[in-house]
Amino acid sequence: MGKTKITNRQLCFITLGVSLGGSVLVVSALMASIAKQDAWLGAIAAVVFGFPVIWILVFLGRRFPDKNYIECLQSVWGRPVGTVMAVLSMNLWITLSYHISWYVGDFMTSQSMPETPAYVINLVFIAAVAVAVRYGLETISRAFEIFILISASLFLIATVLILPNAKIENLQPVLENGLPAVFKSAFFMSAFVTYPVYTIMMVYPTETDDLKAAGKNMLTGYLFSSIISFLAIILSILVLGWQITANTRYPAFRLAKEIELGVVFTRIEFIIFFSWILTQFIINTMLFYSAVKGIAQLFRLKDHKKLVLPFALVVFVLSGVVFPDVFYQENWIVFVWAPYAFIHGFVIPLLTIILYFVRGGKKKFSNSHVS
Repeated sequence: MGKTKITNRQLCFITLGVSLGGSVLVVSALMASIAKQDAWLGAIAAVVFGFPVIWILVFLGRRFPDKNYIECLQSVWGRPVGTVMAVLSMNLWITLSYHISWYVGDFMTSQSMPETPAYVINLVFIAAVAVAVRYGLETISRAFEIFILISASLFLIATVLILPNAKIENLQPVLENGLPAVFKSAFFMSAFVTYPVYTIMMVYPTETDDLKAAGKNMLTGYLFSSIISFLAIILSILVLGWQITANTRYPAFRLAKEIELGVVFTRIEFIIFFSWILTQFIINTMLFYSAVKGIAQLFRLKDHKKLVLPFALVVFVLSGVVFPDVFYQENWIVFVWAPYAFIHGFVIPLLTIILYFVRGGKKKFSNSHVS
């Protein structure tokens, strides 16, 4: 049986979903606490910095068109070191998988279903992810096309409805806290929007049907996700102000509560709720898929689908105990997640390119196999 192939349009949507991830609902508060009313400038800086990062991933894909990320690491770094790096990446993917499941459970129990145990919500969410991975990449990518269109449409509707409440004075004074705060906030936004995109390397370029156009579609997907993240941040500042944004756990959801359509249409905030759940499903599915596929590859298993159930159980159990409290979770993002994502999503791919050229570049690796 030949390899699964996805269209470049589907790759664009997958990239958009993975990049968007948890940023819409979560990252605004963190950025506002750092850059205050200049958080929107940090969002722009993060987007600008992100394009070279995506270019690095595209470059690696074009230099190793028949290898996924794990095979690429083993080829450039050698099997022992490359395998260690691959294991660390898979650990990150599994870790993020149960972290995202925790976020879904925490959000739903704190915002809409307080009497429902978080474990029950996590179970339903993880079961949906596991079923999606069992169906395979083609089914996942087709579903993502629908989910992204729905999610983006709902977000656009919410954006239009919230605009009348915007106050331009909430953005003033500009650069009151200087450029360092702007760049620091950009670094943390990149940890949510830019660095996780390297997960796509488990399907790009090996599963794509047009290598030349695939890179452009990855960049396009990243651009659209960055625009959505930027809108979420600047609208939070414009409508809520940086103080409320910084002290609200889910600013985008709080933002949607400001929408007023008389007495006929109520609870409009669940537009954002449904949109966010879809993006969480997309990124978690890709993380879970990449992890089990990578593990199957390292252990030379013929079918990664046999690993779905046991790892789903692991993710389910850990999703309930990963964060003992919100304070711990917030500190983990600042002191662990941001540097960890920076290393995996930028430093390692960059060092891989440097080593690629040091070892001889295209001439060395054009006909080589994993060594």
